Amino acid sequence: MPSITPGTPAPTTSQAALSYAELGWPVLPGAVWHDGHFADPVSGLPVTNPCLRPSEEATTDVALVREWWATPGWREVNVLTVTCSTLGAFAVAEPLVMALADDPWFTALPTPVLAFPNMPIAYFLVRPPMPAVLVSNNAWVVDAGMPVPLPPSHIDTTPVIWLVIPQQAGNVLIPGDALADLIQSYERQSA
Repeated sequence: MPSITPGTPAPTTSQAALSYAELGWPVLPGAVWHDGHFADPVSGLPVTNPCLRPSEEATTDVALVREWWATPGWREVNVLTVTCSTLGAFAVAEPLVMALADDPWFTALPTPVLAFPNMPIAYFLVRPPMPAVLVSNNAWVVDAGMPVPLPPSHIDTTPVIWLVIPQQAGNVLIPGDALADLIQSYERQSA
């Protein structure tokens, strides 16, 4: 992901999609939010799936990503990743997000974290393996095959933002099992 510094314009969705693919994150073009529903970016007609391509087609192939984003009308579509064998995610509720962010272990070994402002949840991106069971009231494993929007995507007027940008994590995803252990240690403390 290109570095974002104050005064520098945010990357386009095309630039972001290419950067994510270069990191090894499978990406897909995503529908835009229009009049209260996901819509085709060209026609504005409602779509039933936020993915503009089948989720099985999520790719790290930079040439294919470039081709997709060159589709007329698709330049600023949302950028989606899909959880799979190389990229997993945990959905974490707000109180636990803050506890994890302040934890010395997480501070030393962060992983990219994205959120939607004014929504009480964040997504921690991780490298599988994912835990078979996660006993938590404040976190859950995002199922394999689920699309997750990446910055600079928007849902209506709400942007998807980084809480921990990929560069802060050294462009590396921590193992899902390691984050699960940290989450469960907080759950045990609060029980």
